[in-house]
Amino acid sequence: MTRPNPRRSDELLRVRMAATPPSYSRRRFLGGMGAAAGVVVLAACGGSAETLGDSTTPSTSAGGSGSGDIKTGGTLRVGLVGSTNDIVDGQHIVTKADQARLVAGWEALVNYNEKFEVVNTHGLSEEIEVKAADLYVVRLRPDLEFHNGKTVTADDVIYSLNRRIDPELGLAPALQSLMSSDGLKKLDDRTVEIQLLQPAVTFMTSLAEYTSTIVPDGYTREDAEQVGTGPFKLESFTPGVESVHVRNENYWGDGLPYLDEIQIIDFADSNALVNALQSGDVDTIVDLPFGQVAAVEDTEGLSVLESEAGSWLVITMAVDQPPFDDPRVRQAMRLIVDRDEMVQRVLAGHGRVANDMYGVFDSTYPDDFPQRSQDIEAAKQLLKEAGQENLEIDLFAPDDTAGLPELAAAFAEQANAAGIKVNAQVLDGGSYWNEEYTQRTFATSFWSTRPYLNQVSAGSLPDATYPETHWPPDGSDFGDLYQQALQETDDDKRAELIREMQKQEYEEGGNIIPVFNSLVDGHADYVKGFVAQPNILNLDHMGRGFKSIWLDQ
Repeated sequence: MTRPNPRRSDELLRVRMAATPPSYSRRRFLGGMGAAAGVVVLAACGGSAETLGDSTTPSTSAGGSGSGDIKTGGTLRVGLVGSTNDIVDGQHIVTKADQARLVAGWEALVNYNEKFEVVNTHGLSEEIEVKAADLYVVRLRPDLEFHNGKTVTADDVIYSLNRRIDPELGLAPALQSLMSSDGLKKLDDRTVEIQLLQPAVTFMTSLAEYTSTIVPDGYTREDAEQVGTGPFKLESFTPGVESVHVRNENYWGDGLPYLDEIQIIDFADSNALVNALQSGDVDTIVDLPFGQVAAVEDTEGLSVLESEAGSWLVITMAVDQPPFDDPRVRQAMRLIVDRDEMVQRVLAGHGRVANDMYGVFDSTYPDDFPQRSQDIEAAKQLLKEAGQENLEIDLFAPDDTAGLPELAAAFAEQANAAGIKVNAQVLDGGSYWNEEYTQRTFATSFWSTRPYLNQVSAGSLPDATYPETHWPPDGSDFGDLYQQALQETDDDKRAELIREMQKQEYEEGGNIIPVFNSLVDGHADYVKGFVAQPNILNLDHMGRGFKSIWLDQ
């Protein structure tokens, strides 16, 4: 980080057990290697190549206590809200149930450590040499094997990267402007040279995305045998019911995983999920509803695992659809929100106020932007000027993500004070996350921790992976600024470009981001081995693909 940010302090990571004091860890973006840049790109741009190698030791907490010898074997039953639309794809997800299955079976070349730095301690690369901002050499760990015993080679890396940028699959549209098949060169069986189409300071962090995994050459979602390198291999999968994952005997991690089997079990709603934990039908649940944290904490034999992350819940406004094609309406909607009330009502206190901006752990996060607060009179005036003082509109939310139904309901109530009618419509997750997901005019969503520019490519460009707000509006230079920032290797100059992008989103963007939410899971006390780290996903708690989890029974 080039300059400290007072908001990103020790308080931003809290791992809290029911009977365990909080543990704190300082988090910062890429540990001094530059704002919103790949971890070693900027150093390499000075003319000298630099190499990313193992630099940290995994840190785990045995169920928060660290006591007792690790026990091997057993089956972990994991509960999530799922549906018949669940998928298994080694490089793509839609819901958190999909995330759980992906991280159990597949791994990326690099990962984030507990300081939110990109390292390869938990990744498949032995080293990554950055020869320039547009030229990388990736070398695989030796003796890596897929679940079926096949050796992982450079051909698999090249196929995996090509699959990510395949326009027909649409897995990572933003990468298509950075990479091409012609730029991927096999140097030997373990080494790949990557020549980008242009310099991109986000490339290393894009490799750390949990979907940037290595799959076998020729892999498809339709393969009868789903093969990855992760600690567990898929044995069976029934969408909407469960998946069974067994220990990967070929796993490269010494002595890992500890469990023999994982069962990932789908539940129809969050109430059924919590009931299953309290009755002992599952051992742990992902995405504990905020309003039920206290009930789980008060249940003998159960604990809560909570981490304050850079995750956020959001209300999205499609900027190219009425009434949100008028920026005055978007501004009014943001002024309707009582953010303090949202923290209490939506998160039951398990989070903090946000300011319509994402990327809170990025060193370029605009702390100095005026904190928005509720201003009903100003909102009513803007709506009147836009001719929308009698607006009635539906706001959609899914039932499978903690906080989103509550977010829609709370906003609908707050909107009454501004004289408009918002109808909160809660859909089942299977219906919500379909092809209409990014086409809705007014909806809710959730996002995980990302640096600013990476999040722009994920959600704030026309070719983003999930273009929820259809940002930027016609005539905006936002996309041009993004391209300039992407290629700018000078920290200060890039920060100026990002600042202008952030001002545009803050003043006229399509996101209402009222809160940063904690990540909260529940578990039986005998489930041990949770990882203390920056939690990009709830599932980061679970020992990076469940590999460090063990049962004290």
